[in-house]
Amino acid sequence: MNYGPVLAAAFVLWPVMAVLGGQGFAPLLGLTSLAALALARPRMPPAIFALIGFAFTGWVVASEFWAPGELALMSGNVLEGTFAVESGSLANVLLALSSSLVVAAALQSAPAPRASGIIVAMLAVQTVWVIASPYTSAVLLSAVYGEDPKRLQEGAQNIGRSANTLALALPLLLPMLVFRWKTAGIVLSLLLLGGAAVAYVKLDAQSALIALGGTAGAIALVAALPRTGFRWLLGGLAGYIAAAPVLFALLIRALEPIAQSLPASFRSRLWSWEVVIGRMTEAPFKGQGLHATGEWRETYATRPDWLAQLPDFWKDYPIVPGHPHNMALQIWAETGMVGAVLAALSLVALGFHLPRPEEMRPETRYAVAGLTGATAVIFSFAYSAWNEGFWSSVAIAAAAIILWHRTLKDAET
Repeated sequence: MNYGPVLAAAFVLWPVMAVLGGQGFAPLLGLTSLAALALARPRMPPAIFALIGFAFTGWVVASEFWAPGELALMSGNVLEGTFAVESGSLANVLLALSSSLVVAAALQSAPAPRASGIIVAMLAVQTVWVIASPYTSAVLLSAVYGEDPKRLQEGAQNIGRSANTLALALPLLLPMLVFRWKTAGIVLSLLLLGGAAVAYVKLDAQSALIALGGTAGAIALVAALPRTGFRWLLGGLAGYIAAAPVLFALLIRALEPIAQSLPASFRSRLWSWEVVIGRMTEAPFKGQGLHATGEWRETYATRPDWLAQLPDFWKDYPIVPGHPHNMALQIWAETGMVGAVLAALSLVALGFHLPRPEEMRPETRYAVAGLTGATAVIFSFAYSAWNEGFWSSVAIAAAAIILWHRTLKDAET
């Protein structure tokens, strides 16, 4: 079975989905998984990490039944173009199934050198586009979105999300260039890395900028620990999720003496996390239910002590703006200790399931490490824990690494 052309076709659309803000990755994963359904035969029984991951998904589904608000599966009409999946739990189930199918198909795929090359080329296209976007965005936004301020703001947000997607793409692209093209690859990688960093600064894409550090740190760990690097990396992330309330409570307390000298946006993030941690005590074991944090409408007008440290226009701004912008805290708040422990255990099991780094070619072992480090950073600062677009892009990127691993391993023999 050759799943390579399917993944190559998905990556031809990767730059397009990134430009459109990333939510297109969910339907792209769905289409890619349909091809996997026809080609792949998942091995039974599933690996331990997958079983624990499915248990976590099941708990997330259950949490929607005690979440605030009415439970609704779907709304609208397909013929009228108003159809939408309203149920967060249904979206999570579809995401888990689609991701599993795509990864299973990649694991069973025949080597695909040409498809692997197409994937590298498409990642390079997105890299060049993001590097150029700070200099071309004004013209492009005006041409695509017109002069409507709301649509222009939407376009600017899409460019920022594209930067986050590039943060996931660079860990795949750069090791491939370095180890396949040697000196020329090193020079090109440094140019692309520097260009991306400058673009992140100009676009104020803070999560993507920090993700460069996460990528470098994860790669350094795996390089230093060629036998157990993945276990330490994923075990550390598991510990981070399990201990998130304590870790962030300590962070908030440590920053209290200098809080007033921090930018208002950063202080608001700390206060948001403080509110989320405080409300965890209301349902510590089972959580408050899926998307419950989106129902917390308290504004800074309810906290005059915090509002006094902010400009007046913050008065009507929600303290928790839709979600905590930290997935670990959101998992704790909405699915409780049960959900957090299941998520952590699945990562530990994955760390023991993966081959040792030294058993993989450097292109793929550093891609795995870098993707994990970048994902961890964006996990900590950017999206909702249930953002289908983000997790779909991670799943597609992981499938590409698996295809590369099979292709490069075959080339050695």
